[in-house]
Order: sequence, then structure tokens, then C-alpha cells
Amino acid sequence: MSASADSVFSTLVEHRLVAVIRAARADAAHEAARAVVRGGIRLVEVTFTVPDAPGVMRRLADADAIVGAGTVLTGSEARAAIDAGARFLIAPNLSAEVAAVAHASGALFVPGAYTTGEILAAMAAGAHVVKVYPVGVAGGPDYIRVIRDPLPRVPLLAAGGTNLDNVLPFLAAGCVGVGLGGALADPALAMAGSFEEIERRARAFVDRVRTTGAAGVPA
Repeated sequence: MSASADSVFSTLVEHRLVAVIRAARADAAHEAARAVVRGGIRLVEVTFTVPDAPGVMRRLADADAIVGAGTVLTGSEARAAIDAGARFLIAPNLSAEVAAVAHASGALFVPGAYTTGEILAAMAAGAHVVKVYPVGVAGGPDYIRVIRDPLPRVPLLAAGGTNLDNVLPFLAAGCVGVGLGGALADPALAMAGSFEEIERRARAFVDRVRTTGAAGVPA
């Protein structure tokens, strides 16, 4: 793992939460990202479903956060994200092109997978963390517990259907972190300009992890 990827991984293990930013307008996505940072979340994933996602990443350069890219499906998207300052690349799938860009740039590489076979293929391709997706709606923490038995050393990020109720169970099941989408920065809230609510939700997630000691869950 490169020094940069190692630094991002250390932040993930310490803080446990990744905010997933989606919105139909770039300005709404930017303000939503600012809101989750104000709420205390350090890792911010701007997805390529956002118009001009690289531009949003650039505008977040002065934020007190580590900014990365999500839904990175192609090598060209990966390169655009890195050029915009992204320090981690997350996807719902495994792409050899995205893997190559991540490794060449020193970014943390987090491809998506679900089955044990897919997870092992992702690790063989150089994943630093594997996003288990959409485990929040298919399998839940019990699924993580089962696959941790044969894969005890694979760092897993729970994503897809995660929320305030299951974030701690996912961490307790052995995930190094949890990706938070609609339960945090709901695109509808962003489009409505309800950034105070997004900030409030971010604080609720941070408080839930901090007050229960979940940050100490072994990685």
C-alpha cells in the first residue's frame, strides 16, 4: 500500500464512516459534502452520478476532509478523479482499468463485490478494501459475520442500504467502515437545500460511533 493509500486507510479505520454524495446538481452536491464535513465525517465520496463530479471534488480541496470518488466505472473516470484531487476510488464493481489507475496514482482502491469469490477476485486485483454491496439490503451484518470466517483478513466496507440502526452491527460484525448514502446525504434533501438536516444526520452517525466505542472495533 502506498503512503497516501495507507493514510486514507488509517483514517477509515479510525473514523469508520464514508459519506456518499449524490445529487442532480453540482452545487447541491458541493453543499451536501460541506454539510457532512461540518457534521464531523472525514471521508467524503463524490460519485460520478453527480454532474461535473471532478469539479465538485476540486471545490472541496479546502475542506477539512479526505475527498474521493465513487461510482468510478472506467479508467477515464478514475484519471479525472485523481486529477481533481481524489485520494480514494470506490466502485460498485471490479474494473481492471480503475485498479491500474488507483495503483499508479497511490489512491486507495475500493472495488465492489458481494460473494466470497468476487471478494477474493477483488483482492487479487489489488483492492485495499472491498466494498460489500448492497449488503445493507441483502444479507446484513449476519452475512458479514459468515464471510468473515473464511476471509478474516480482508478489510470490508459495508455499503448499500446502511443506516443509523445497522451501522454499529456492521462494525461489530467486522467491517472496517460503513459507506452512508441516502440515510445521510439524501439527494432529495440536497436538492431541497436542507443542508442543516444533512449536517444533523452526520453528527448523529458520528455520535453513534463515538459514544459506543465502535471506533475501537478491531479492523
